[in-house]
Amino acid sequence: MIWVYMLLCIAVPEDSNSQYLLDKQIGHYFEAWEVHYDSMVGGLRTLQGCLDLLNWYVEVDTKYEVRFGKVIGLRYRNRTYGDYGFNIHDHIFQPFFQLSPSTRLLLSIAPHYYKGEDELGIGFSLGEDYVNYFEVLAIVEDFDRNFSLQHDLEGPDKIIYKKFPVKFIGHTVLNWLSGRCEAACDISVLYCLQSTESDEFYPRNFTETGRHDRGYVRFWQDIRSFRIGGLVDFKHELYYNQDTVTVLDRKSTEIILEPMFAYRISEKWFPHLYLSYNYKELQDSVFAFQTGHDSLYNYDRNVYAYLIDVEFSPGGNFIWHLGTQREFYSNNQGWEFRDRRINVGMEYRYKNIWFYLIEAMEGDFPTPKYMHNHTYIQLMLKF
Repeated sequence: MIWVYMLLCIAVPEDSNSQYLLDKQIGHYFEAWEVHYDSMVGGLRTLQGCLDLLNWYVEVDTKYEVRFGKVIGLRYRNRTYGDYGFNIHDHIFQPFFQLSPSTRLLLSIAPHYYKGEDELGIGFSLGEDYVNYFEVLAIVEDFDRNFSLQHDLEGPDKIIYKKFPVKFIGHTVLNWLSGRCEAACDISVLYCLQSTESDEFYPRNFTETGRHDRGYVRFWQDIRSFRIGGLVDFKHELYYNQDTVTVLDRKSTEIILEPMFAYRISEKWFPHLYLSYNYKELQDSVFAFQTGHDSLYNYDRNVYAYLIDVEFSPGGNFIWHLGTQREFYSNNQGWEFRDRRINVGMEYRYKNIWFYLIEAMEGDFPTPKYMHNHTYIQLMLKF
């Protein structure tokens, strides 16, 4: 079993797609889409595309709000995010109390199919709309586990929290005449889930600890005909799991940096240049009690890429995109890739419906049997 795990840890799931960073470049919303979604009280946007033969990249964000009077209301959020090992499906109900025209007290309830992932939280928000606002929430996951097991006998089969999984979520959006900035963070406290047999037993039947920290910033600013911007996406996770057979200790860090430069040549032509960098580090330590063998696996990768996207607006509801991408990938397992793609996209904006389709084609010649590489689709609706 240990050797099977060793083989699985040599690479991370994203390595099944040598063009992962290229997909991340085209898998984001344009600046105008972000501003338009900010202006909605109720709406839906989705972005999805091909990662590899087995996986789709999926992102769905739905929001709606209803008032029951001047003081009480309900906010609803449904967020789905699927990207290899990072998956989220949040189904969130947030009753709120309007304390002033720009201040709300929020309660947050997030039921999940697996009840151990249920969340309960409280927080507040500032802002009269979602164009400019700030919110912060304190959330507890699996909050009723200890209560529901309080009458069970202590022992190896009764597993409760010694420290609950608490996280603090912050989110702010600022829009002004010539720019926009969005920042979000998700910071957790180290939790401890442990079996309740006597301390004289070692190793314990079960111990699990972990935490995660995530941060995201995206901004852009127009300076006459120029536009500059950037994106920072950071993830850090710690995980420790021990039973009577093995101990697994894992640490993972990943960051994506993406400065952006654009120049509006005319009302019709607007080229963009994105320069992207992705770094990931994964450390796994597996210790077997029976053999006393401790194995440490280190993985890291460095990926550089650029994207040139030329936006052409002939007038009317259609916007056309033509561009190219280039990626330089390497990791410490001896893998190296150089990939190029040619992109053609069509964007359609009509009142409350926006749609975007981009086809990424093979750009290295001679090409494989098919020119098709990956396709991504975006849709945004206003309720």
